[in-house]
Amino acid sequence: MKTFIAIFASLLIAVAVTAAEKTQAPESPAAQLQKRAAAEANLPLEKTIDLDNDVNMVFVYIPAGEFEMGSPATELKRDSYEDQHHVKLTKAFYMGKFEVTQLQYRAVLGVGKMMDFAGFDFPADSVSWYQASTFLNKLSEKTDMLFRLPTEAEWEYACRAGTVTPFYTGETINPDQANYNAAKLYGKGLKGDAKKRTTKVGSYPPNSFGLYDMPGNVWEWCSDRYSKKSYKIDSSVDPLGTGDSLSVVIRGGGWDSPPVDCRSASRDSRKSWRHLNDIGFRVVLEIDKKVKNNRDGG
Repeated sequence: MKTFIAIFASLLIAVAVTAAEKTQAPESPAAQLQKRAAAEANLPLEKTIDLDNDVNMVFVYIPAGEFEMGSPATELKRDSYEDQHHVKLTKAFYMGKFEVTQLQYRAVLGVGKMMDFAGFDFPADSVSWYQASTFLNKLSEKTDMLFRLPTEAEWEYACRAGTVTPFYTGETINPDQANYNAAKLYGKGLKGDAKKRTTKVGSYPPNSFGLYDMPGNVWEWCSDRYSKKSYKIDSSVDPLGTGDSLSVVIRGGGWDSPPVDCRSASRDSRKSWRHLNDIGFRVVLEIDKKVKNNRDGG
């Protein structure tokens, strides 16, 4: 009798697993492209870099591709300098699966930094663009691999992960999808509480490329100098957003941002020396590019 019950229970579990597999949402075109491109390049979909004392950083493969950057004229609450335009990114790259954490920041620089919202698994906040650059230079020297901030185009491409809606979550965003000021609404989104602080990285679902917290938590520094005219004067192929502005692009919105600032196309800027508790950063790892080779022009 016990044997029969055990077998019957096993059958029920097998049926339940099969049913769950059948009801799983199909993989998005972006995720399919990502896997296919990584396999063709003979590269892992995820890459782990050891930092120190059992601390590591996980990177996700982002394939080369083309997309419509910016927002269409019909997008709710858009800014006039988000002009939609076609952009081509010719090189694949790895991007941090999460925002840089306080533990990672400490492991690379060897010293602690006062953060407004302390916690090893929380994003490094109150980091200026210059401090982020120091972190990246040290990390590159430590590993002999080339780490940098994403360009604004790379950031939006990676955030969208093939979507064309205001958010990668669709036409709106809700409190269970990101950490932002949910007391404010966008479109038909749901209202929630404003947490008034950062949350642990990875607390919300990822996008189709497997990247967490692209909207909300902390704004993320990009490498581009900021200009409202960038989209009109930059190249449509691998744009760099170079210029002499003292302000640098930030993307994604933060814990205190209304949802409109968390849209994939939303752009803002801060002076490069500012260190505010709603700004952090995410890292890009260049593929097959060594620090020594880069210094030699390779």
